[in-house]
Amino acid sequence: MPPNPERRNQILDAAIDILCDDGVGGLTHRQVDSRAGVPAGTTSNYFRTRQALLEATAARTVDLHWRRVDALQSTVGPMSRDALRALLIRMLEVDEQLRRWTLARFELFMESTRRQELQPLMRELQAAAVKSATLIFEAAGFTATPERMDELSRVLNGFVFSNLTLAPEPGTQDAAGFVDRLLSAFLD
Repeated sequence: MPPNPERRNQILDAAIDILCDDGVGGLTHRQVDSRAGVPAGTTSNYFRTRQALLEATAARTVDLHWRRVDALQSTVGPMSRDALRALLIRMLEVDEQLRRWTLARFELFMESTRRQELQPLMRELQAAAVKSATLIFEAAGFTATPERMDELSRVLNGFVFSNLTLAPEPGTQDAAGFVDRLLSAFLD
């Protein structure tokens, strides 16, 4: 029977939820089956090994990242410096779903410090973030070197990581001011 893409995404979304709630240690085929509400053994039919499940889950976080960037970009219209500013601010506004996806992604990054076999996968995740930043900046008419976009991605990740893990007080996160300072540093 050919794989069902909807079922596959259902499984991977359950895996993302487990990474967010329980960390990598809680990610088992059995737990994913239970969380996804699928018959026992379904996850292992799609992903034979835990490594394959981790890789596919990481790839799903990349796909969800691209979907969010596309959706946000369509709300700000043609890219310009002002649209770039608005897009970056919106990207830093973390709703509950994005919070969960991002925590799962950070969990994968943390696990890669302990498991060498995950490091190539995490480099791919970083490359996707750099590519999306590059495309956005180029669409706004700016020259974007891979090194600068890698730096920008790491700075944005640090900002988001700090806000997710240190739980800032409501109203203390000044995303607009941060983006203004960031764009001045990167573009001026």
